[in-house]
Amino acid sequence: MAYIEFDKVCKTYKMGEVEIKALNKVSFEINKGELVVILGPSGAGKTTCLNLLGALDKPSSGKIVIDKETISDFKGRKLTKFRRLDVGFVFQFYNLVQNLTAKENVELSTQICKNSYDACAILKKVGLQKRIDNFPCELSGGEQQRVAIARAVAKKPKLLLCDEPTGALDSKTGKQVLRLLQSTIKKDKMTVVIVTHNSAIAPIADKVITFKNGEIEKIKINKKPKKVGELSW
Repeated sequence: MAYIEFDKVCKTYKMGEVEIKALNKVSFEINKGELVVILGPSGAGKTTCLNLLGALDKPSSGKIVIDKETISDFKGRKLTKFRRLDVGFVFQFYNLVQNLTAKENVELSTQICKNSYDACAILKKVGLQKRIDNFPCELSGGEQQRVAIARAVAKKPKLLLCDEPTGALDSKTGKQVLRLLQSTIKKDKMTVVIVTHNSAIAPIADKVITFKNGEIEKIKINKKPKKVGELSW
């Protein structure tokens, strides 16, 4: 049985009398410890899919099963516990707390979880050892993105969801972050899902899912994923 099962999932948003079908009967499976890249143009349904996987939203129909539990049915404390302990989320727009330092932002996540990573150690791995005491307003966009990634990884979540994690990064720094994700997967058997427009990242994935108009256009299995050092963009 797969670790994640997305079974005929639909998500419809209503805007007045207009209905927008963000996802239409989407089905796929992800195994534990896989690195999966979701590709597609803006509006294809990628971020909607990520929000549903992280239980930040609920499907209009269909079923989402993670680790043998139907998370699409979760409510109340069970839903909160799942988000707190099992999921790490890297948001596209960082969502850092502005009056906390980089270290304190990462510590926010480590304080609510057991067996988390040390905040300073993770910030060092993303190249921010000299910026741990800086506030978000003192950091560049790329540095803020790396703090957001460190904050999500530090939880040691079972499932790490990343929305454009390298979008604000140059090639060198982007590879540094991807190496952290790859090494974390191997060490902790973490399952990682990356949503991105950057198709150059796809070769490092175990599985590549391409979305188009709210549906899956194709699913590709990489039998021999490339190492991060082999990428160029």
